[in-house]
Amino acid sequence: MISLDWKDRLVHDSVDFFERKLPNGDYDFDIIYNAYPERCENKVPRDVIVLVANTLASKMLKKHKDYIAFCDYIWKYKGINGKLAFACIISKFLRKDHLFYFDYAKKYLFAATDVAEINILIDKIFFPLFKKLPQEHIETLISWLRDGNERLNQQFLKIVFKIGKSDPEFLRKFSSKLENRWLSANPEFVKICGVFLKGLSKVDYELYLSFYRSYKSTREPIFVEILTDGLVKYEEFIYETYESWGKSGNARLKKAALTGLKFLKKRK
Repeated sequence: MISLDWKDRLVHDSVDFFERKLPNGDYDFDIIYNAYPERCENKVPRDVIVLVANTLASKMLKKHKDYIAFCDYIWKYKGINGKLAFACIISKFLRKDHLFYFDYAKKYLFAATDVAEINILIDKIFFPLFKKLPQEHIETLISWLRDGNERLNQQFLKIVFKIGKSDPEFLRKFSSKLENRWLSANPEFVKICGVFLKGLSKVDYELYLSFYRSYKSTREPIFVEILTDGLVKYEEFIYETYESWGKSGNARLKKAALTGLKFLKKRK
């Protein structure tokens, strides 16, 4: 909790930085909060950084694109505090030019390799945006799952399930649209779909089971591979389905089925 006196000082110093430092190309915004005395694990509290960033963003909004160089700088050179400030500022800029700043933030997200960086961008920019208009971003999330790396995909699925817990209709539509891509899935996407099914089982077990009921009669190997990757526990009808698949003359289907049977037998 920031005291009222310190809030006033931080806001005053942020405005002063905006008016006197920024026009001269001085981007070292940490001067605003370095004097803050109360540390958390020897670090300036996040609330302080968020207050400073939001104050700066409010002053920048009228000419937001004039400050892209500043945003680039604090992301690159100002450590985790700079990255947090960057995300807070860009989340405000999105209101002014959604398409431009969405792509701008996405570029940083897909280039990020550090978990802390990814979490900041997801938590401050993308999750609030997707939560506000979840149905409009289903295709975006699915395309990102196809294009992202393993670390990013875990975060994208967290977004899906966080939204899905409070919006079952979103989860059903997302599940259906993801399923429409199963037939053309490459090996990496097969794994992603399996991870999705496992996560789905924790959020909506009946919806999860509906996939196994729907594909009881399939003989398409890729569907069986995805369902096998998504197995979480023994169910009698699933076991019977895998026994049937295990008798297939299709080598690829049979291989996936036997893998599934091995898993199910251990959990019977």
